[in-house]
Amino acid sequence: MLRDMMTSLRNTESRNIIQALVVFLFKLRSGNSNNTIAAVLGLERPQQVSDFSASILSSFEKDVLPSRFGIQAANRQHLIDQTAPVAKILYDIRGDQLGLVCDGTYLRHEKSSNNEYQRKSYSGQKKAPLCKPFTICTTNGYIIDILGPYYATDNDAKILESILNDPNGLITLLQEGDKFFLDRGFRDVIQKLSNLQFQALMPALKGKRKQLTSIEANESRMVTMVRWVVEAVHGVISQKYKLLHNQFDNKMIPNAALYCKIAGFLINTFGKRYVSEVSSKNEIIAQINKIKSLENTLLQECEENRWGRRKTLFQPLQSNDVLDFPEMTEQDLITFFTGTYQLKQSISYLAELITEDNKVDLQFLKETADIIKIQVRSRHIKAKTYNCYIHYQPHSIGTSGIKRHYCDCANGARTIGCCSHVAAIIYYLSNARYLAKIVNPAKILTNIFDSNVIPVINEDSDED
Repeated sequence: MLRDMMTSLRNTESRNIIQALVVFLFKLRSGNSNNTIAAVLGLERPQQVSDFSASILSSFEKDVLPSRFGIQAANRQHLIDQTAPVAKILYDIRGDQLGLVCDGTYLRHEKSSNNEYQRKSYSGQKKAPLCKPFTICTTNGYIIDILGPYYATDNDAKILESILNDPNGLITLLQEGDKFFLDRGFRDVIQKLSNLQFQALMPALKGKRKQLTSIEANESRMVTMVRWVVEAVHGVISQKYKLLHNQFDNKMIPNAALYCKIAGFLINTFGKRYVSEVSSKNEIIAQINKIKSLENTLLQECEENRWGRRKTLFQPLQSNDVLDFPEMTEQDLITFFTGTYQLKQSISYLAELITEDNKVDLQFLKETADIIKIQVRSRHIKAKTYNCYIHYQPHSIGTSGIKRHYCDCANGARTIGCCSHVAAIIYYLSNARYLAKIVNPAKILTNIFDSNVIPVINEDSDED
């Protein structure tokens, strides 16, 4: 298929087209050095890898990409047809509206002896020299274009603003009412999008507050249910095309944009579209739309009765004594969590909660035993602990058994799904404790640096 697209490429005495294509794809997929690739593929010289790759790059640039990938090759109706079902239902995207997801990613490379470029390419956040490709895709992960790369010092908002200012670029595909699904890094470009009559949807900003409101947390979750696809695209690029994931050779930086576009084209052509686990279940999406404006009454009850401060209101309890907690299947959990992310995170949190005798220490409210409390440690801040509360229907089966839940973390007040801290408790009590074995992620790392014997060097090693 690729061979037929490369109309300007010809066989030569030193190589044929298929051979050059195999060498190029091997390099793109493996990220190995020219010496390694030459040895594996039986080439006479490592320089042949560079020569073959250069010819394929040139053919992609001339023959393949202009009519098959990028903003200039895009058809608006085709892009509208790539709208994910979950986006259509949650945000009422009409048949003439386009939904886009944008985000920048990183392409790490070597340090440069060009001091001016080194300053522009050094990321203070990542503590490494890099450039930033910028991905624009539809809500099902179809890649419209990968632009740039841009300097490491350019933030996502600045990059998107420059893209919108190009009269021959993305703006030619857009119409009033189109929707952008963005992360918080785009907050400085929201006003410009609004001025252009586009709708920008972004998770709420917490600011100096400790927690988002229930409505803000719900709206934030709805945005992430749509915009996760761009993270998935970047993950696939890193996983499949190691050349773009490993440290990029500075000599190849002039072709970085071309490599990124080729990777995007290959994913569009041979990859799959991304569909949320719950997007095919219309009843779940309908339920989300129904409760998205629902306040968290357990939060209100917690604040009114000061549960977080009055410890005497709760009685200690162990998980093996909670015999009436609702039972759920793994699919029930995915449905309740509105995806697999919280389920994956809950496994890591659970590893810290389980004691040596495979129990979890809980507390229950003395006034009513169907409200339990547990403290879950933050995975980012060592000294931070969150209070989680769950109100359940005893002796029930399925997601309806969880009446209410609340956590005092930033997103813990939401009523659509739940935060990862609450998810860990629900996962354990409803499902995991009945398993023959509970996975402890990367357990070997827990005590890897613990040692009772710390050697002390008494002599000056300079004498050696």
